[in-house]
Amino acid sequence: MAKKFNSKKSSKKRRQSTFMTTDDIELFNFIQLSIPDKSRNKLKAMLTHKQFKVGKEIITQYNHPLKKDDEVTVSWDGAFKKESYEGVKIIFEDDDLIVINKRCGLLSIGSEKEKRQTVYRVLTHHIQQENPVARLFVVHRLDREASGLMVFAKNKQTQVDLKDSWQKTFPKNLYLAVTEGTIEKDKDTISSFLNESKALIVYSGNNPKLGKKAITNYSVVKKNEFFTLLEATQETERKNQLRVHLKSIGHPIIGDKKYDAKQNPINRTALHLRKINFIHPASDQKMEFETKVPEDFLKIFRHNFYR
Repeated sequence: MAKKFNSKKSSKKRRQSTFMTTDDIELFNFIQLSIPDKSRNKLKAMLTHKQFKVGKEIITQYNHPLKKDDEVTVSWDGAFKKESYEGVKIIFEDDDLIVINKRCGLLSIGSEKEKRQTVYRVLTHHIQQENPVARLFVVHRLDREASGLMVFAKNKQTQVDLKDSWQKTFPKNLYLAVTEGTIEKDKDTISSFLNESKALIVYSGNNPKLGKKAITNYSVVKKNEFFTLLEATQETERKNQLRVHLKSIGHPIIGDKKYDAKQNPINRTALHLRKINFIHPASDQKMEFETKVPEDFLKIFRHNFYR
């Protein structure tokens, strides 16, 4: 059931062995067959102590399903450690793509003249630790003022394939926002035409000749006399779309000074991409990732209402 094809020491003298599956099988059954000289209890302990990876991901679940040609790597000298980067948390990684959760205030990608840290630079450094000539490819962007999920491709073909399928999947992506004031309608669709000024401010209008069509759907989750927490999806993907649309109905996102917010109780723009969906180009599987509600969003309201 297994092919052992690699055993190595890293620069930190960590001993590792990698096995490849030949059939579909659960992880624990696979490692029992692959490492017959270790007892069942020892292998369970190694799983618990994060000593196994499937592809690039650390797995502790004994019944994790494996498919033919999956790579399983064991660290003989203790737990694998997840890389930690300021402002960027890696949620998922394989040979083709990376999914991350970014903090607010961090640029997705900068220009050649941009000296500030960006998500793109952080992840390029990450992948080049294993392969110095590795390149990263942008699939979509997230406003600097927003936090939340992003996906990057690790090769050009994956980028092309993801972008080809993106139009079908991005309308399912779920945003969270906290706005100023109480939004009266619990559900609504905002539709307008967006146009960007020379000062890089996006405006909402009704003239199709002066902008691009933009459609946003929102649903109120919680509100009080001061603020509203809502979920939103976008049928179109325009620059600053949700921020501009909420301003256009008189309820800018708190902390968003660019679009006329007057209040900032949590010292950030309260916009978060909570859920992301896409089709994995290699496996053709539907991928869905979801984060927790940002803790500072919840602090604005009296009760932990969101589960």
